[in-house]
Amino acid sequence: MNGRPNIQRSQRGLTLVELMVALLIGLLLTGGAIQVFLANRAAFAFNESMQRVQENGRFALDTLMFNSRMAGYIGCLSGVNVFNNVTNGATSVAFNYAQAVTGFEAVGTSQGDTFAAGAIDPNNSTNAAKWAPNLVAPMLNNAVEGSDVLVVRNVNPVSHALVGAFNSGTAVFAGATPADYARGDIAIVSDCAKASVFQVTGVTDTTAGGVTRVDLAHAAAGTPGNSLASWNTDQQYADGAQVARAETWAYYVGRGSGGHPALFQLRLQTTSGSTQSALGPAEELVDDVDTMQVRYGVDNDADNDVDAYFDADDVTNWANVVSVRIGLLMRAPEEYGSDVDTRTYLVNETVFDPSDDRRIRQVFTMTNGLRNRLP
Repeated sequence: MNGRPNIQRSQRGLTLVELMVALLIGLLLTGGAIQVFLANRAAFAFNESMQRVQENGRFALDTLMFNSRMAGYIGCLSGVNVFNNVTNGATSVAFNYAQAVTGFEAVGTSQGDTFAAGAIDPNNSTNAAKWAPNLVAPMLNNAVEGSDVLVVRNVNPVSHALVGAFNSGTAVFAGATPADYARGDIAIVSDCAKASVFQVTGVTDTTAGGVTRVDLAHAAAGTPGNSLASWNTDQQYADGAQVARAETWAYYVGRGSGGHPALFQLRLQTTSGSTQSALGPAEELVDDVDTMQVRYGVDNDADNDVDAYFDADDVTNWANVVSVRIGLLMRAPEEYGSDVDTRTYLVNETVFDPSDDRRIRQVFTMTNGLRNRLP
């Protein structure tokens, strides 16, 4: 018995050295696991931010591409010779359908300029002179400085043929239903040789003898209203003419509902139950847009090729614009990582310097031909 080893005494526990080694190995394993977790978390945050930037950028470009491509569409009448705009707002931003596309150039963002953003989340500007030409309502007080404004005009793709006796001095007779038009709508009637822009001041269902028809009156009333109570004989239309609702689209960057700069859209809308038609209200399309820069391709020699791209304040004849080039600087909604972004970005020939933060940014650019200005 006395010669047997004391097994119970040798199994009392670990030595201090053994415990310290075990703790060290545990710390190393835990540290490695933490590093893997942090790396995966950082990769996830980066990928999520980049996906948001790319998703928003693609959606913004798709929207701008579709509507800018429709600029100047007036049925068969692209490149009109005789254009009668009998609305009181014939030269206003909302109703100037003689110009398919127009724009406002943000001061300090011309080709080769460097524009430094004043804040990460800038406020809307109340200074019309920060754009050339001066920015007008309803974009003024709703747009941030350092970003251009694009305006596109066309008619709705859904049109209606005129029916006999086609039109009188006070109304246009369309093969449509009362649900297709409303008092206050801006409409355009064309016959491939001439066009007339007017505000609908009355919609009367005169369907008879199996012929679906509404009479679209255009009295000297409403907002903006019509300048003529009765059209002259040079605005008479015959078989083959069509009428459609006019559309105007305005795009700009303004302070969004979340406090970040966002891409906004204004479209021509009729106030329900009245004869008022105006741009608005503003519709927020995409959040976190630092700037939009627009340049216009001009064909000065009528050979259907772009001679040069110009900023809005350098375009002398908007009828010669045959394409638009749009650049967007998109950013992630949230800051990421620890590195501060101090870079500048080339956005459609403008150097844009955003306020330094830790957001991911990417430039998106598209060039779009105005197909109704091309052969």
